[in-house]
Amino acid sequence: MSKNSAESDWQRIVCLFSLLLIIVTGECHAQDPFKIYGKFIVDDGKVTGAMIKVEKNGKQVRLEEVTKSRFDYPLEYDCEYIFSYIKDGYITKKVAVSTFVPKEKQSLEFEPFKFDVEIFKQYEGVNTVIYNQPVGKIRFNDVLNEFDYDTDYTKSIQSELAKAEKALKEKQKQERELLEKLEKEKELAQKQKEKEEKVKPQEEKKVVVNETKPPPKPEKEEKIVSTKTGRTDPEKKPELTGRKESKFEPGLVGMVTMKSYTSAVYGYPVMDGRYGWINYGDGTGIHEISTKEEYDALAARYLVK
Repeated sequence: MSKNSAESDWQRIVCLFSLLLIIVTGECHAQDPFKIYGKFIVDDGKVTGAMIKVEKNGKQVRLEEVTKSRFDYPLEYDCEYIFSYIKDGYITKKVAVSTFVPKEKQSLEFEPFKFDVEIFKQYEGVNTVIYNQPVGKIRFNDVLNEFDYDTDYTKSIQSELAKAEKALKEKQKQERELLEKLEKEKELAQKQKEKEEKVKPQEEKKVVVNETKPPPKPEKEEKIVSTKTGRTDPEKKPELTGRKESKFEPGLVGMVTMKSYTSAVYGYPVMDGRYGWINYGDGTGIHEISTKEEYDALAARYLVK
């Protein structure tokens, strides 16, 4: 083999290898995924407990719990995707993404497409049928050679979406006003309770002071003087009730003369068998009465007729 022939074969091999490299590189570049990214917002709440469901060509391929508000997904070409943003008690929103791109343009570098999704709390009485379909569609724009919103679709549902979101926000406003009112009432009730608790100890303290106040001094005690022994007996004191009764009833009989105060008791139950006592009002104390006859004689003498 001549030298020129060898060089010619080598050049052909290099050219063939370069061509294969270009083809392979082009195919690999065409397989670079198109990406979407954005922010998932839960109105008046947190994303904790929320879910994102991904459907590809009508089949669920992904369901994951949201741990942060931001998301991003690589997508394959020539597929139809539905992204559902879900949380219990909230409206579910869907976004459709079509990745159908002409084959000759799939080698182009497309910028990742960004969109944000905000979901609202569900309220009774608000028509949310419009949310059964996607709130937006993203597709390849052959004129711009970029991915963009399907403006015709957006216009067709924009009016209904605006009505639904207005009703949801009005309900949300009413709920917030009610919660604020209840919170204020709770604060007022707490302040009233604290006020009553401050007043209560003062009232209790006042009661204690009244209870510990020294009792009034008793009137001068009457001494019982035995007519037999002449000694006073401080242990045996009459319990006067203030009643004036018939002398034929057991109890207290009051007798008053014109010159001095005289009182007597007959049938007194704690006189250890003695009949009663009499006080002449002359400062000598109370004198025991031994018998009924003695009492009758004294009563006849001192009883005011």
